[in-house]
Amino acid sequence: MNFIERVRKFEASISIGASTARGMGKGTVVAGRKFLRHLDLRKFPSEKHAFQQHLEAKTNELSRHLPCQSWGAARKFLNIFLRGSLYNRFLCDEFGLVALERFLEVPLDKSVAIGLRAEKGGEYLPAWRTIIRLSREESVQYQEFALQVAKKKGCERVHLDLWYWRSDESDGNP
Repeated sequence: MNFIERVRKFEASISIGASTARGMGKGTVVAGRKFLRHLDLRKFPSEKHAFQQHLEAKTNELSRHLPCQSWGAARKFLNIFLRGSLYNRFLCDEFGLVALERFLEVPLDKSVAIGLRAEKGGEYLPAWRTIIRLSREESVQYQEFALQVAKKKGCERVHLDLWYWRSDESDGNP
């Protein structure tokens, strides 16, 4: 295993932990990490439509490997891994991930859903249930709204959970 493969394995490992996969069944963490460890980041196209098609195909493929077979869980795991890979200078450089930044989705979870729903216009988003029950259609609605919010905040939507993650913790900047 070369250096980049080890970095990708590390990123896959930290992308899916016990809290990320809470309530998704035994074997979910191992199955998700194994899939991500072998995900070929070079195959993600730098054209919007092709990127979306590839992300959708990989989401469907990963969901079939998960014990819960959840589309929402698979998409969350992929989005966390892709964001982490973007933030990792070795993987970002190796796979040219800066070119994909504008297409990457915010990893959805309860905190992000609550944050988006609290934004102006967010009250029209579907009520949040759980990630395991998230449908593709609901995800699309959240992601499209996230694009609008991110534009107002001056960033790409992949970064929005920096505003919403653990916003209930008292650090003086919710």
